[in-house]
Amino acid sequence: MSTQTRRGGAVARFFRLQPVTAWIITANLAVYAATVVQARSFLTNNASPLFEATALFPPLVAARDEWWRLLTSAFQHFGPMHLLLNMYMLWILGLGIERSIGHVRFLALYLGSALGGSVAVMFYGQGALTAGASGAIFGLMGAYAIVAMSMRLDVRGIGVLLVLNVGVSFLVPGISLAAHLGGLAAGAVAAFALVVVPRRMPRRVGRTGREVVSWAGFLVVVGSVGAAGWFAADTMTFGFLVAR
Repeated sequence: MSTQTRRGGAVARFFRLQPVTAWIITANLAVYAATVVQARSFLTNNASPLFEATALFPPLVAARDEWWRLLTSAFQHFGPMHLLLNMYMLWILGLGIERSIGHVRFLALYLGSALGGSVAVMFYGQGALTAGASGAIFGLMGAYAIVAMSMRLDVRGIGVLLVLNVGVSFLVPGISLAAHLGGLAAGAVAAFALVVVPRRMPRRVGRTGREVVSWAGFLVVVGSVGAAGWFAADTMTFGFLVAR
């Protein structure tokens, strides 16, 4: 068997076993490639109309109701190192989480965490142009920790990883601490609703009952995060009016 055949088999297996992780990585790579083509630069891809239209800049969300930026910004990155580091972390976490909780729940956690990170930026990073999958990735780390603790598994590894990443967020200039901590909180709470609560319900509730409760809880979490984002935007809009 050739090296190319083995690699092709590994990629196919990855898409088969962790399809959500694989397609999110593919989407991020495709978006980055599009911005590189538009900007005509591999390093300064942020000088791209697509990047400018989809990265998170809170004043545009508040003033123009460009709410899509809360999620699309999670698929944009500042340069190749930013992209590759996030995709590597997503690959590692996807291998450990997606198959254990299910593809749909994994996607819900990822997007919910990305939303939580963006909403935190609406409160605490209002003047910054923000992009990257880091908020969603921190949410996956928080979800992993919550689920592992609920199952009484060893959480020292993920704990060290979280401490190191939060420390880097504090120490390195230009990193959005708000997005990281917001994603972490959203992912942890969403995982509790989606995974921990249904597993702790009595068997007599049945599978359907557990599904209803878990997804209802997740919708409450997402609705609360969305309401917080709306409040942040409304507060910013009021600030613009007062400034005039």
